[in-house]
Amino acid sequence: MAQYTPSQRLTTPSAQEFGFPYPPYTIQEQLMQELFQVLERGQVGIFESPTGTGKSLTLTCGALTWLARHEELVRTEMLARIRRVEQELAKLKDESEHSSDWLESQGKSRAQREELHRLQHLQELVDKQEQQLAQIRKGATKHRKQGRAQPGKHGEQEKDPELSSDSDSEHETEDGPQETSEDRYRPVQIFFCSRTHSQLAQIVAELRKTPHGQAVRCISLGSRQQLCGNPQVRRLKHVGLMNERCLDMATKKARPNPSKKSRLSAEANSRCPFKAAPLVESLRDLALSEPLDIEELASEGAACGGCSYYASRSAVEHAQLVLLPYQLLLQKSARNQLGINLKGSIVIVDEAHNLLDSVAQLHGSEINRQQLERAKVQISGYKEHFQKRFSTKNLLKINQIIFIVRRLLKVLDRGKETQANSSSMMRTYELTAEGDFFNIDLCELLDFCARSRFARKVQGHADRMEREPRPSENQPPVSTARSLILQRLASEQKQKEKPKPVKRKAEDSEEKAEEFQEQQKPPKKPVQEVTPSPIRPLLAFLETLTSNAEDGRILLDPVGGTLKYILLDPAEQFADIVEEARAIVIAGGTMQPTQELKEQLFTSCQDRLVEHFYNHVVADDAVLPFVISNGPSGAPLSFQFAHRASAEMLQELSMLLRNLCQVVPGGVVCFLPSYEYLDKVYTYLEQSGTLETIRGRKSVFREVSGSAEQLLDNYALAIKKPASGGALLLSVVGGKLSEGLNFADDLGRAVLVVGLPYANRQSPELRQRMQHLDEKLGPGAGNEYYENLCLKAVNQCIGRAVRHIKDYACVYLLDKRFADPKIRGKLPKWISRHIVESNSANGGFGAVQARTARFFKSR
Repeated sequence: MAQYTPSQRLTTPSAQEFGFPYPPYTIQEQLMQELFQVLERGQVGIFESPTGTGKSLTLTCGALTWLARHEELVRTEMLARIRRVEQELAKLKDESEHSSDWLESQGKSRAQREELHRLQHLQELVDKQEQQLAQIRKGATKHRKQGRAQPGKHGEQEKDPELSSDSDSEHETEDGPQETSEDRYRPVQIFFCSRTHSQLAQIVAELRKTPHGQAVRCISLGSRQQLCGNPQVRRLKHVGLMNERCLDMATKKARPNPSKKSRLSAEANSRCPFKAAPLVESLRDLALSEPLDIEELASEGAACGGCSYYASRSAVEHAQLVLLPYQLLLQKSARNQLGINLKGSIVIVDEAHNLLDSVAQLHGSEINRQQLERAKVQISGYKEHFQKRFSTKNLLKINQIIFIVRRLLKVLDRGKETQANSSSMMRTYELTAEGDFFNIDLCELLDFCARSRFARKVQGHADRMEREPRPSENQPPVSTARSLILQRLASEQKQKEKPKPVKRKAEDSEEKAEEFQEQQKPPKKPVQEVTPSPIRPLLAFLETLTSNAEDGRILLDPVGGTLKYILLDPAEQFADIVEEARAIVIAGGTMQPTQELKEQLFTSCQDRLVEHFYNHVVADDAVLPFVISNGPSGAPLSFQFAHRASAEMLQELSMLLRNLCQVVPGGVVCFLPSYEYLDKVYTYLEQSGTLETIRGRKSVFREVSGSAEQLLDNYALAIKKPASGGALLLSVVGGKLSEGLNFADDLGRAVLVVGLPYANRQSPELRQRMQHLDEKLGPGAGNEYYENLCLKAVNQCIGRAVRHIKDYACVYLLDKRFADPKIRGKLPKWISRHIVESNSANGGFGAVQARTARFFKSR
């Protein structure tokens, strides 16, 4: 693919030239202009703009303005250079006729001709691209005129019979865009990613308000769970099952004369009518003609009968702005599957405060004993059924996979016998040595699985064995392989284990995407429970064993029966993005502290790195933050793990909540360190009678693990009731209410953070990560990471309250440790510079209560 890089530099526009839909605040003007400069210079920019300052829209307008000007510069400069080279050639031709040095003259002419040929070729590719875009615009207009269509109306089913064999010739390629040898021009694209689809949908809504929304080719990417319109696939509860069924249906070929047996399972074997090429292309053209969020794209697909998932994928190469969740950008496998090419592109990562943890989580992998047992049964059955059709080479590969599975099960069993209740950490090569499969080439084995679509074939065979009728007196006995699979599946169905299963890592790139979403709505109708394929998580785990041994560790938990790969060094996984992208923008509302981010991801490009931190848009007197070191009775507040459940601390906290609820109007959101501690606090409030006192003034709600949607609705309704004194919401740091939610205006007039929510330092995973950082970055780096992990969570809680320029709130940090200058230095600047310290020497909690009352009275 060809690209053109202009030699001229763009000048930074004035604040009014960015197409911002509202009069921009000063910090928005600064952000757009400084972002423009980062993109033009090809830098890596870290931007912190407080939550509620219109950061996402500001980033979008700044980036699209740069892109429009860059594309215009490419067109004008390319034409100008072609004219200039043509003039140089004509001049050299005249000079050569009178020149005595013919060789030198011909050398110059040849260089100019080569340059002209290159530029003309680029111009031809640009013209060809413009013609394709014109066809897409034409197709979008046609789509709107045609309106709704029925699935399967366009495109004929293929008539070739489906091959039921599994011969060596059936090495299908992975589902994804195929590499093309066609030479084409590749313009600069902007890849804008955020944590959730709801945040990306907000960007689409704001984009429509700008002049850019009418011209930009924007596409939203998601998984099949958001975009699939086929009811046969959508009714499956697990995203892994949806992937398997979609891939199976997308490649099915209709039987010309189906047998009775095949008609019985026609639904499972039918080709997907939504993937008809004319429907997908029509939907692609529409999606590129106007910005659509994920839900709108899915609705358009349902309306016209085309597949929104494949339409969005085919639209990627033509889009200028691609909106996608973290996972689809940060994983190389997901990028390859979607056809995403970052070469020379702009990458914007919004809501990036947890970027390091996200990269580590996405590139981790976990498999448990139950999955390994099922994988052994399914692969063995598959091998036995098709054994006579395999070549010696492929049979060897399948035997190697079965051998590895058996050895991993032995490692788990041996660990349970020798280590009692303890877990252990090991390097990847230590696991392969202990499992005695160190001499197997895992890269070659994984390549075989990818080329042969091994996971799909094994799963498809297992499904067929499960669907076929059971043997009876009128049927011959089933094969040993099928019998083995049926017995295994039947026993699993009966043994529905009551304990909560160990959470398994996602099976493939799209499943990992779903683990980052807020929550999933349960199906309206009960469906038969189907167990996802164990083959993909097995292959994902084996792939982690091929990574650099120093970058990660294997956590062996014999009691839980799990093997978990933990990525300790995310730099290698992020290196491709740093190397390929023209410019990278890392943005968030609470990016500080940024030192570990720079040390772990951007050590190779320190010369390109710039940082920009902005103030909040609200007035200085709109936020009143307190550090409260002593409770109402004067006792020091120290909510360390060993002391926070003591009667003294619980009494101080209950009095503090009661007193603040008397003077704070509207909503009060109190963040506690854990669900366990929240339950203890709530029980104490009930038993002491404090809860009843608070309820005389405010309604009281508490967060529970799971869905928070209904809780938030009830909380908001209680505050909006006429003559309501407001509500108190007891929540958890790091829970569903601490990130991404909006407690604007009366929903959050006060935010309380109880203690410093440090993670469990004895956790094997955290201990290993801290040790790795000490070894890589020097002594103390692990402790710094541990502290930063805590403060980032606190900063997220603080950011829930003040959401727009007219908002106001109080912030209460309840612990004497917040008075430490080092801790205060890691709080948001717009909070730390206005903090009022409260202790027994300056009036204690009584002064806090009085000042709070004056603050709200003045509003």
